[in-house]
Parts: sequence; C-alpha cells; structure tokens
Amino acid sequence: MKQTCYQNLVLGLLLIASVATAESLFPHDQQVKIIDGEEYVHTPFGLMLRECVQNVPSGSYIQETEDGVLITHGQRNFSKRLERNEKCIKNDLTRKQRESVKYDGWIDSASWDIPENTKLSKFESFYSVPSTPLGKNDQYIYYFIGAQNNDNSGSGLSIIQPVLSYTLDGWYFQSWNCCPSGQAINTEAVKNITPRDQVYGSVEVNNSQITIISQNKYGDQSLLTVDTNGRNFDWVTAALEVYHTIECNDYPFGKMTYSQMNITLSDGTQAIPEWEKTGFTECAGQTKVLNPKTVTIQHNFRD
Repeated sequence: MKQTCYQNLVLGLLLIASVATAESLFPHDQQVKIIDGEEYVHTPFGLMLRECVQNVPSGSYIQETEDGVLITHGQRNFSKRLERNEKCIKNDLTRKQRESVKYDGWIDSASWDIPENTKLSKFESFYSVPSTPLGKNDQYIYYFIGAQNNDNSGSGLSIIQPVLSYTLDGWYFQSWNCCPSGQAINTEAVKNITPRDQVYGSVEVNNSQITIISQNKYGDQSLLTVDTNGRNFDWVTAALEVYHTIECNDYPFGKMTYSQMNITLSDGTQAIPEWEKTGFTECAGQTKVLNPKTVTIQHNFRD
C-alpha cells in the first residue's frame, strides 16, 4: 500500500513537472487572444490559431507526410503526429483582421536573391541584442535572419529562421519553421539574454534536412531540424518584424547589428551578397548595409 501511494506520488510529481515544462516552452502561451470564439497567439507571422502553433522540445525533427506532420525527438522519446488541418492551411486572420495599432508587420530588412542554378547551404550571423524598449504596450518584437524558397520549389512556401524575440516577458531566442502543412513550429525558448549580448543564429541545409540553431552567449541552444521536402532556399534576409507597436517607445532605442554574416552556397563558395534594403520607416527607422557581412537596423535614433 505504501509503495503504491509512493508510486502515485512520483507519477503525480512527474506529471506536474511535465505540464510545467510544456507551459514554459512557449512564452506567448499565456497571452492567448479569443477572437470569434477561437484561440489565437502571436507569432513572427502575426496572429495564428493556437492549434496551428506547435512548441516542441529542442532537438526535435520535423517530417512532412502526405496527411500532415510528424514530430519526433529520439533522446526524449518524444513523438507527435499532426493530421493535415485545413483551418491551419487557410488561416488568414493576419490579413483580414488587423488590430487597432499604428505599426504592424514586416518593417525593416536587407534581403538578397541567391543566383540561379545554385542554392543555400548555410546562413549564419551574430546578433547584437539591442536595448530593452521603454514602452509597455504588449508589443512583439522579432529580429531574425532567415531563408525562403521563393522559387515555389517543394511543397509550399516555407521560412526557416532563428528568431530573437522581445515581449513584456523579456528577451528570448527560438528556432522557427513556418509553415509545413500550415503549422508554425518552434522549439523551447533560450533565455538568459540581456541587451548588448552577442547571440548566434544559423540555418544550414544538408542534403534533405535543415538545421536551425538559436544560441545565447552561454551556449544554450534552441535547435530544430526539418525536412527540406524538395524546397530550394533561394532567398535570404536579415529583418525586423513587429506587432502591436503603438508608439515609438515600443521599439528598442539604438541598433540591432547582424555581424559576421556568412552565406555558403551549395557549391561550397562563400557568397558576397548585394543586399537590397528597405528605406526609412517610422520612428526614425533605418536599415544600413555596412558591408556584405554587416547589417544594422535601428529605430529611435541614438548615437
């Protein structure tokens, strides 16, 4: 009897721990919005149905199947199968229902089209974490490097990106892939990030798999591996995307610097990108290309 009670206690504690861990994986989860009776959460792709945003353990492997997505993690004995969900594939709330805000969406970027007859092998960069915004308006700030298959190769448009995020919970770093079978998938967040830190992000295509790494200065990683599923990533960017920024103080003051950016092509050569940048944006927003390996994005100009 005592052994049974003890076993039940252990199982109960393990269950509580697993639930607490699951809840802590996705920082936005406590900020669910109810719209027309549906639960939505903020992502680097705008508001998405909560059921279409999957947070998984770091080191997970994503495979697309004919009827959905298979998520596995060998070391954690983790497996989850998501059936094809038409609601996720057709999720277009971001386009049809904007919140009452002044600034919203993909604001600043430097981008480059990879030359024809070649494709991306690896894109990496260090990010200099900017100052914490003074504003407290439930804003969402997303800095990232990333790559897309803009040539329509494979099974639908996809973006692979290590995303440095800021919400009222602070700074954190996550690996994202949007959106195989309509699912936005991210790994558990790396925290312990403060202004002036140098964090590292990379996306690497190796045969039929992509590895996305988001790493803080202590070496802690948010790691995601996904199938290419026939996609040729032929476009890269270094960008800032924001949601619910109501006033200029909702942006960081000063610069985000993407430095030591290296782009390796499938033939093994180091690319020298000719970045195409956005122009001036609100709140003294400006993207500068200092050289092929360094791009800065800043608002609320301050030397």
